[in-house]
Amino acid sequence: MGYLPKLLATRGNVVDRTHGAYSNAFPGFWQLTGLLIGSYVIYCLLSAAYLLIFHPLAKFPGPKLWAISRIPWAYYIITGDLWLVLDRLHEKYGTIVRIAPDEVTTINPAAWKDIYITKPVLAKDPYSLTPPLNGAHSLFTAEGDTHRRLRGALVNGFADKSLRDQAPIVEGYANQMIARLRREVAQSSDGNVDIQKLYGYATFDIVTDLSFGESLLDALQGDGENEEIRTFFLHAKFSTIRNCLSRFSPLDILLGLFLLGVTRTKRERNWRLTTAKIDRRLARGDLTGVRSDLLTPLVGKLSENGAPGQRATITKAELTTNQLAFVIADCQLTTVALATSTYLLLRDPSKWQRLVDEIRAQFDSDLAITVQSTQGLPYLEAVINETMRFRHPTPISLPRCTPAGGRMVDGELIPGNTIVGINLQNIQTTPTLWVEPQAFHPERFLPESDPRYQHRFDKDVKSAFMPFSAGPRNCLGSK
Repeated sequence: MGYLPKLLATRGNVVDRTHGAYSNAFPGFWQLTGLLIGSYVIYCLLSAAYLLIFHPLAKFPGPKLWAISRIPWAYYIITGDLWLVLDRLHEKYGTIVRIAPDEVTTINPAAWKDIYITKPVLAKDPYSLTPPLNGAHSLFTAEGDTHRRLRGALVNGFADKSLRDQAPIVEGYANQMIARLRREVAQSSDGNVDIQKLYGYATFDIVTDLSFGESLLDALQGDGENEEIRTFFLHAKFSTIRNCLSRFSPLDILLGLFLLGVTRTKRERNWRLTTAKIDRRLARGDLTGVRSDLLTPLVGKLSENGAPGQRATITKAELTTNQLAFVIADCQLTTVALATSTYLLLRDPSKWQRLVDEIRAQFDSDLAITVQSTQGLPYLEAVINETMRFRHPTPISLPRCTPAGGRMVDGELIPGNTIVGINLQNIQTTPTLWVEPQAFHPERFLPESDPRYQHRFDKDVKSAFMPFSAGPRNCLGSK
């Protein structure tokens, strides 16, 4: 019995001696670890002090945590609540607010000209651009000569004459949507229908037909659900996450590879479908007198290399990138705007009735309603504008980079290498520029000569309203 305690004691001595030997072998291990941790903490503290006190942007007000880290900004971008937070920040800190170590946002109407129009035109923030998956740029990512060349090639598809010629395509799908709506109402047990879904189907059919030469999925046909549409909008979700992560290297590389792997199959399917449809449309050649779409001005004019000197040319790869980008952007934004306007009108019966009265006074049959005949309806246009002002479908900032020497924005020098922009939602709902900004009042956009106009809205600063941005990079599809 005396042997066991003795053995245990001996083993304990062995363990103690081994531990001591390990410690002696690395006499500075813990000291080095502590030194590294301490150095990093000191670095963070000094960096924070510099950003808060000595950085060129230190003169601009804003929350201190946002001034020393991109994490708060990235969090609200991913949750989709940045515009709500920026509303509160502008209310607290004023016109110009620092929202990141290297970024400020403004809600001054004069900034539209200074940031987006004045030459030399400021470059886009590179971190806000998702690299093209096929290596060919779109209007959203191209810069300089490449952007000018692409815009020159694509702009003819959005000219007034082109839009008039494209009207039969829009009208055809509008009729299909109304027919689908009536079928769903008849089949519904309580008379309720998902109008946002139908708006989504209609815009998808219209935009894909205009972009590819035919509808991609014929979503309005039949009466079933069309889940395939969702796969086309993975790009938008992927882009948002990727753009946030790009500021946190090497996390961006690791998660970027993961996201690319997860979505690869569906993205490849989108590219195959898109390419096949475009090839089929181009093979049909010039269809003048038969149909007009966004590809019509480009038939027979594709370039092999898109040389900078050929401003009106575009390569096949660039065309594919742009047409897919149009579908992703136009379908989502138009669906959101239509659904939002419907919701806001149904919530206010008096405004709904004003629109109903205007439309029914103008048209005596369904056949009389066309793209052309709906132009010039003042209250309808006011409803569209007020929807875009009150709840913009893309409540995002439009970030630009100032040159090394800085840029004057409304008399304030914004230091060089600073990201500066206007959030489309915030500038349209600030109380300093709008009367009752958080209320839906289409009347504010009526002509002053219209008896329905209310003069209390004379105080609105309409120059702040730029729902499609301004300058050479404004939205090509605004019309």
